[in-house]
Amino acid sequence: MMRHQTRFGLGLGIIGVLVAGCVVVPAGHGRHRGAVVLGPAPVVIAARPRMVFVTEFGVAFAPDLDIELYEVGGVWFSFRSGGWYRADAYDGPWGVVEHRHLPKGLAKVKPGQVRKFYFERGGNGKHKDKEHGKGRNRNDD
Repeated sequence: MMRHQTRFGLGLGIIGVLVAGCVVVPAGHGRHRGAVVLGPAPVVIAARPRMVFVTEFGVAFAPDLDIELYEVGGVWFSFRSGGWYRADAYDGPWGVVEHRHLPKGLAKVKPGQVRKFYFERGGNGKHKDKEHGKGRNRNDD
């Protein structure tokens, strides 16, 4: 009976680790061979953020947030803790996405590059108005 309880407890522990959003680093990936690395803390976005389309990069990003949040073709992407994440909605759920699976325009972007470009040019860009399906200058309010 004790052996069954031990196996059950071990099984629950393994499931708990998997559900917590762990990322397994492949063997040979730096000095952390075969290590299990916990993912970043979840991002909570209470309301749909204002998105600005930056034509030079072909992506929309959220200039008012402290995180790197992008939208491309109705799919949401975030770069944090050294990795890319993808979701079908701004509020998640988020899953890890490999760099090679990013949209072409976003794959060329270095972390912080769009934000830096946008604010160095005075915060000018196209505001994405998803409800009306069109872009408009953010100063046209």
